[in-house]
Amino acid sequence: MNRLKKSKKALIIALVLILMVLGSLICIRYGKIKNTKNFTIGKVIDSVRRKFRSRPTNAEKEDKKVVLSDYYLSLKNSEAADKLYIVKMNDKELFNDLIRIMNRKSADKTSAVLKLIRNIELKKDFLFSTYDEIQEEKQLQIKKEIETLESIDTLAGIRKIERMTNEYNDYMGILPYVIERMEDEKASELLFYIDNNIKEEIMARLDVKKRNDLEKIILKKEIKDDKLQDLAKRYDSKPVEEVIKEIGNEEIYSIEELSYIYMNLSIEKAAEILSKIKEDEFVEEIFVFLRREEELRKSNNSKTVEINEAVKFLREYNSKIDELVEVYEKMSASNVAKITEKMLENTEEVTSLKIDSMPIYEISDSTIIVDVLRKMKKTSLSKIINNMNTKKASQLTQMLASP
Repeated sequence: MNRLKKSKKALIIALVLILMVLGSLICIRYGKIKNTKNFTIGKVIDSVRRKFRSRPTNAEKEDKKVVLSDYYLSLKNSEAADKLYIVKMNDKELFNDLIRIMNRKSADKTSAVLKLIRNIELKKDFLFSTYDEIQEEKQLQIKKEIETLESIDTLAGIRKIERMTNEYNDYMGILPYVIERMEDEKASELLFYIDNNIKEEIMARLDVKKRNDLEKIILKKEIKDDKLQDLAKRYDSKPVEEVIKEIGNEEIYSIEELSYIYMNLSIEKAAEILSKIKEDEFVEEIFVFLRREEELRKSNNSKTVEINEAVKFLREYNSKIDELVEVYEKMSASNVAKITEKMLENTEEVTSLKIDSMPIYEISDSTIIVDVLRKMKKTSLSKIINNMNTKKASQLTQMLASP
């Protein structure tokens, strides 16, 4: 019994000690928290106090406005107007307050300054309105130029651009904008033929995408030109009758493509082909576009004139050959044979066509008689050869067989 009482007493003492320790800990912890809170609140209160102390009072604000108004009144009218205009643009309320104070101190000076401020505003408005007007005129000019260049022939467009660029310094200022807004096909065609210096300056000012698009189209045109030049070289070595089937009409190539092919043929070949084409309208059209192509490419030597001279020469010559054919067809074979033998012996030049002192066609008696016999009926030709001596007949046969 005594042992049980002692055990209870010991347990109560232990619990009291534990409670005392916990209480001490809580007091210590609470004290720290309280101190921390008090420190933080104190800092906030100090900060707020400092802010309120830093803010000017209404009286202080009014004092500063008075000082400013005195300062502006001390300046020259023009200087005061310039400075007050800036104030007005940034703080209208402050501006109105300053003018009120200034007017109270010096109404005449304030009135004069206000007039100058209004003049500044009018000038600014005029400047902006003038700028907008110029911009509008510029846009209309660009639009009009686009419509013009897209509606006229490429050659006329290039001439206009090059003339305007040379005569008016400001034309290059709008030209890149014009090219940039034009249809790609037309713009690229102009750039393909135009003076290289103008082209480079335009391309440098274009938007990157527009420049890339135009460069692709121009590259395709260059590749096409190379192919047409190669075709011309091939046609130069082919028989005239074979070539006429392909470039003696517009079935395979356009008139523009044909003109560039003829431009790259030799004068002799181009003239031989065109002299044998019976459609005069087609031949005339070839010459028109050939001349146009030369002007577009700014060719120094005009092949058009040279080819035209050669065609006239050949047509006149062929006309006379046809007349001789009719005459010889009516003569006896023996008489024609004698004439043929005699003419074959003469290879000296009878007539010729020279361009720039260079012989294009050289005509002799032997070439004349061979050309006549080529056009005669086969039956008539065989009779003539039968009446010739063997050596001359062999010589004639070889000449007739050559292209």
